[in-house]
Parts: sequence; C-alpha cells; structure tokens
Amino acid sequence: MASESASSCYNAPETKYSKKATEQMDVYSFGVVLLELVRGRQAEQALQSESLDIVKWVRRKVNITNGAVQVLHPKITSSAQQEMLIALEITLHCTSVMPEKRPSMSEVVKSLQSLDSMTHTAVVDFSAFEEHSVV
Repeated sequence: MASESASSCYNAPETKYSKKATEQMDVYSFGVVLLELVRGRQAEQALQSESLDIVKWVRRKVNITNGAVQVLHPKITSSAQQEMLIALEITLHCTSVMPEKRPSMSEVVKSLQSLDSMTHTAVVDFSAFEEHSVV
C-alpha cells in the first residue's frame, strides 16, 4: 500500500488549499498517470538521486539537451519516439502548476486521439514547460 506522501504525487498542487474537487485536479492526476506510461515506471517510485516529485523531475529533465528523450521509457523504438514525445508534451500540459493553464479533459482526449496524425507534422518544443515551483 502506498503511503500518503507517495500517493500525493498524483494530487494537483492546489489540493493542499482546496478541498473541492475540480476537473483541473482530475486532469493533473491523469497527466501523472500518462507520465507513468511514457516513462514506463510508477510515479511514486523514488528517484534515488533527486528529492523532487516526478512532475518537477520531468520538467527539469526536458529543459536540458536531449532531456525529453531521457525521460522516455528506454525500450521505446525510434519509430515511436516522436509519438511518445508528443504524449510527454500532453502530460506537461496536464500537470501545469497553474490549474487555468491545464487543458480540459475533452481537450486531452482529442489530443490523444489525434496523436497519430500529429506525429507527421509536429515539432515538440519543451521550452514552454519550464515553470516555477509553488511554495
């Protein structure tokens, strides 16, 4: 069974301040689950060398050269890499620190459904996802 602190990685930052559930909180949690799929490991698995939660760790990683590729599951084939990078981009939108910047769940679904057609024309720019942490 996961401890309260381990499972908190699925909770949106504003959960600490608001007890009312919102769609934005659900989108954040879904983004963490999608991140688990992209990475190929559970979000609550401790990052031995880092004291950051999984979302902050990924945000730091994608802001270094080839960092986004390093976040992906190591067995991702090169032919699927672009699709997984776009899925990673979706996770970053879903896990925005600011709830108003998160997409609606229907927008997330549309993005995932159009993922295949997007891969042929999309260029992923992760520089837009550097966010300041909330204290």
